Amino acid sequence: MLPAVEIFGFKVAMYGLLIVVGVGLGMAVAALRAKKNGQTAQDVLFGGIFAIIGLVIGAKLLYLATILPGIVRNFSYLLDHPESIAALLSGGFVFYGGLIGGIFGLWVYTRMYKLNFWGMTDALVPSVPLMHAFGRLGCFCAGCCYGMPFPAPLGLSFDASPVAPHGVTLFPVQLLEAFLNLIIFGVLLLYARKPRGRGKIIGLYMSAYAVMRFLLEFLRFDAERGGFWGLSTSQWISLILLPIGLYLLLTNKNKKQNQAGSSEASRSQC
Repeated sequence: MLPAVEIFGFKVAMYGLLIVVGVGLGMAVAALRAKKNGQTAQDVLFGGIFAIIGLVIGAKLLYLATILPGIVRNFSYLLDHPESIAALLSGGFVFYGGLIGGIFGLWVYTRMYKLNFWGMTDALVPSVPLMHAFGRLGCFCAGCCYGMPFPAPLGLSFDASPVAPHGVTLFPVQLLEAFLNLIIFGVLLLYARKPRGRGKIIGLYMSAYAVMRFLLEFLRFDAERGGFWGLSTSQWISLILLPIGLYLLLTNKNKKQNQAGSSEASRSQC
């Protein structure tokens, strides 16, 4: 792990740095693909900003939901120690909450400016696993979202992490998920080379990621993921999203995106 690097004399957290790099690359890819999906690059960028805002809010809310029993149990302590509340709000995110929040944020933007929601998702969704891959690299550097105890040389030590167990080697599930996200990114780009029906690109992503995440959760060891009936919170969400994704992918919705009038010219009020 590599918690931080020094840049021009300033100590920069690798987690945040890698997320910024991933978001920048993902938005660049989406902007380049905008015209093909009947959108302007500006609309895609502003839609991406709305999606990112929704992502951050959704990821934080789902994280707080997974630790809600602990919050209720220690509520009086939190009231007496405001710094603990600040720590809860500043750290801890759950990707699935971010995915749902991001989709909602994009939907809000398309409703506000009367844009084609499906065309916008086609432009933006392939970038999601690319950004997520960089996020998981950030998790590896920070030592969070770690895997189960695993012998070396595949098992790695995260002794510098404030959250991972010390004195034991752990499976670097963050690196595996980053690699698989890059594969999904490549598959989505190849799939999107030809015109697809409404919702099929996001359907493919949801299906592929739901299967991947459900299986990877068996390798996770961090306790704050929450869960019940033997499955983690993310596994239950995967079981819900998989049939939705398959429905979008496999149903015969070959209606082409409305290329004309789906995006307006630049919007200075944004």
